[in-house]
Amino acid sequence: MILAAIVLFCLAVSLGLYLVVLGVRRRRGSRVLAAVHGVVALLGLILFGVQVFKGPVNFLYNNAALLFVLALFGGLALLAARMSNQEHHSPPSMLGVGLHASMGLFALLLLLLGYARA
Repeated sequence: MILAAIVLFCLAVSLGLYLVVLGVRRRRGSRVLAAVHGVVALLGLILFGVQVFKGPVNFLYNNAALLFVLALFGGLALLAARMSNQEHHSPPSMLGVGLHASMGLFALLLLLLGYARA
């Protein structure tokens, strides 16, 4: 189940990277692509959360889960800012996107390290 979560998170990272490229080029990002990015990441988080709560205690997995949840809240904050009337036609804040991406990538790194040690 951890391997499936890793694959889903890697797919979410790929979609997120494409969204960042669109944002840097000042194009409007695709809402469908952003929704798919969020759904794939949420599915990965659900699979990973089931494993964290049912499996043995693993320090790296627990920290990765915490960072993934923080990245989830960051993504929700970006979505809320994007859906507001004033931010509707402009790309999201690259500072917010950078924080969201950094948390997600660092969590993925911890997950991969934990998987390699298991």
